[in-house]
Amino acid sequence: MGSVNIGIIGLGTIGKGVYDAILSNGDLIKSRSGVSLNIKAVCDKDKKVLGEIKEAKGLVKTSSADDVLKDKDIDIVVELIGGIDPAKDIVLKALNSKKHVVTANKALLSSNWKTIFSAASENNVIVNFEAAVGGAIPVIRTLKMSFVANKINTIYGILNGTTNFILTKMSEKGCSFQEALSVAQKKGIAESDPEIDVSGADSAHKLAILSVLGFGADVSGDDVYTEGIVKIGPEDVKNADKLGYGIKLLAIAKDTGEGLELRVHPTLLSSSHLLSGVRNADNAVFVKGDLIGESLLFGKGAGSKPTSSSVIADIVEIAEKIKDDASCGMKPYRSGQASKNVKIKRIEDLLISYYLRFSAIDKPGVLAGISSVLAKNDISIANVSQDERKEGETVPVVILTHKAKEGNMRKAISEIDKMDWISDETVVIRIEE
Repeated sequence: MGSVNIGIIGLGTIGKGVYDAILSNGDLIKSRSGVSLNIKAVCDKDKKVLGEIKEAKGLVKTSSADDVLKDKDIDIVVELIGGIDPAKDIVLKALNSKKHVVTANKALLSSNWKTIFSAASENNVIVNFEAAVGGAIPVIRTLKMSFVANKINTIYGILNGTTNFILTKMSEKGCSFQEALSVAQKKGIAESDPEIDVSGADSAHKLAILSVLGFGADVSGDDVYTEGIVKIGPEDVKNADKLGYGIKLLAIAKDTGEGLELRVHPTLLSSSHLLSGVRNADNAVFVKGDLIGESLLFGKGAGSKPTSSSVIADIVEIAEKIKDDASCGMKPYRSGQASKNVKIKRIEDLLISYYLRFSAIDKPGVLAGISSVLAKNDISIANVSQDERKEGETVPVVILTHKAKEGNMRKAISEIDKMDWISDETVVIRIEE
């Protein structure tokens, strides 16, 4: 049996992991799948990185992606450089050269999926991207194949290991966001510049990809309402626990029948919810469908080994089809199934329950004043707590509301925060049961 030739572009943590795993587990892969994987070329702009790659017979090392793309013997291009540029150009050149592509690039796919999938279809080649969402969790393959008969109602995701680790440490240690972030950075879980993670942008990219697959929605990461976790304080984590909730950076997609909700933000989740037990850097995706009911996929969401596992699974799937001469039977996704007619609901129109923490001066009439503004905006109070009493000083007042329109909540908070007896910006966290 001949082998399938692979070119890897990008030798960061994941790229090196893929290379090493194929070299060390190649015989195992062949025994299970019947295909032999041969890494013919590796590419990275950093020549020092290239020098660190273990030598293999016939391996080409290059700092030019074109050397990989122009090699007629390479069947599959593995793009692992991340970002939009030059990754988009590399992927499209590979597809237009009739080469199959495996990528873990969520930013690229969430913004350019239609262009990429169309190019794959036109050239009768495959794009696989399991590692773009959830690391080792097979959520892409599950939505595309296992749940293909389902009308998906809801997708909840803990899709970013960095933020989940930070919120876990804040819960377990009672520390601040900055303290937990520092721990994450020391452990290599957070980048030196963690903005894309803590802002929620990374989760928004991933939710857009899941929404294309789960709902046939013509969306990108820009269509997802996004808030990060930087304003969450240790007192909010403690309060949530007392009230029977945990705080997660939750990616939410819901088909309401009147449109699709797409949002990423800190969320109070009931402690009994399946996702509440997902801790540290783990990821999970919770799916509701009309046939499956509720399903939870859980696992390692990042890291060299978990992500490499998904990349190699994608490579093997394509390699099997190449050896069976059946590549024409597998498309990445039929882009025409994603319709521009899917309405995306505005965040201002959503009905949501809320956790509110006011920093208020402790004096008579303050709670009545807050309640009056909330009532004026059709916001009903479900629970009020004020554990501290320091007359004349600033104390936290915590309120849980019944479901209210987001637009009304924004008006109310804007008015309350301008009042003399409010000393700091109100913390607003949405609740999902």
